[in-house]
Amino acid sequence: PIAAWLGYLLLIALLPVAGLALLADANSYRAQGIDAIDCDGPIGVFIFAVPALLAYGAGAILNGLRRRFVVTALCVAICIPLALNIVAALIESRKNDREPVCSSEPSTRSR
Repeated sequence: PIAAWLGYLLLIALLPVAGLALLADANSYRAQGIDAIDCDGPIGVFIFAVPALLAYGAGAILNGLRRRFVVTALCVAICIPLALNIVAALIESRKNDREPVCSSEPSTRSR
C-alpha cells in the first residue's frame, strides 16, 4: 500500500512537468507566428517530455497490471499527447537539419 501511495504522489508531482512538456514547442518562432528556423532543436521539448513520458508510461503499465483502470486511463491520456509532441519535435528537428543555416560549419562565403 505504501508503494502505491508513493507512485500516486510521483504521478501527481510530475503533473506540472507534463504540463510544461505539452506546452513546449519545438519551434518557438513558429509558435509566435513568425516563419523562421529555430536552430535550438527539440531539447526544449525533450527536457520535460521524456521524463514525464517515462513516468506516466510506467504508471500506465503498472496500474494496468494491477487492474486500476481509472489511473491507467489517466496515465494513457497524458502519454498520448506527450508522445505526439515528441514526434512533432523530431519532425521539426529533421526539417532544421536540412537547412544550411543551422549547420555548425563555418560559411564558405568570403566576408
